Amino acid sequence: MGETNSKIEQIIEKLSIYNMVARVVIMSTKGSAPRKAHSQMFVTENHIFGTIGGGQLEYQIISICRDRLTSLKKFGREVRRFALGPSLGQCCGGSVSALIEYFHFSDMARIKKLRGARSLIHELYTYNFPYEEVESKSLDEKKFFKEQMIEAKTNLFIWGAGHTGREIMFSTKPLPLNRYWIDIARERFPDTIDDDVNAIWAKDPTRLTKNFPDGGIHLILTHSHALDLAIIQSLLMENGFYKLGVIGSKTKKARFKTQLVKAGFLLSDIEKIICPIGLEEIAGDEPFRIALSVAGQISNWTL
Repeated sequence: MGETNSKIEQIIEKLSIYNMVARVVIMSTKGSAPRKAHSQMFVTENHIFGTIGGGQLEYQIISICRDRLTSLKKFGREVRRFALGPSLGQCCGGSVSALIEYFHFSDMARIKKLRGARSLIHELYTYNFPYEEVESKSLDEKKFFKEQMIEAKTNLFIWGAGHTGREIMFSTKPLPLNRYWIDIARERFPDTIDDDVNAIWAKDPTRLTKNFPDGGIHLILTHSHALDLAIIQSLLMENGFYKLGVIGSKTKKARFKTQLVKAGFLLSDIEKIICPIGLEEIAGDEPFRIALSVAGQISNWTL
């Protein structure tokens, strides 16, 4: 299973393995900083998961965390502020405020009670356990930090399980996505598929589009131009997609445009089609290069 998008589940997972863990969250930044607010990192006695930007900032925070973990008996919290100038040997020039919360295995029951919480309130200068926000209210930002605990994921639909589809699945694994993979037969997929991928096969994939949720990214790269066009037509009629990309060339897009106009589709809808897909800066026609280009484009779409 891919890493959960719930920060609470990540705490539970790390704590069940390492017994003590520090979680560092960037609360705010001013000026130039290596990572944006709400970036997080986990620190244990011997391991680091995630990053808050590297360099001396990260090095110092890791040292602070490990020093505290050596004597940790129960939940603790502190706030640290860092100027990212000459004193840290970093050229960013801004500043960072970081929340560090320390969890001991004895805190596990209290953490599990927060499962499912979409946002938590942290009382910055106390050792009070974080609590779930149950109503919208104004908080003094100098004393409280409100944090979203469940990361929103975008639905990605890959239509086609050929070489390029497989490479795109590999390249998009780290991105905040719910991934769906569609083709006409089970044998077109690899023998092993990541647990977080929803593989779907149907003799007529076009019948699936009205059942998929709106707001997703759809990438069309089947074995057949005719099937590509049929899926595009179905999506244009049935689905309120976020992005619709097609593997190919400007010539292919022009050909499809002509056929879609003849089929009665509006130019304003046809112009939503992105073809070719991928970042122009990444050249090459090998499947892995196309996949890197497409993954970079999707990364920008999900920021």
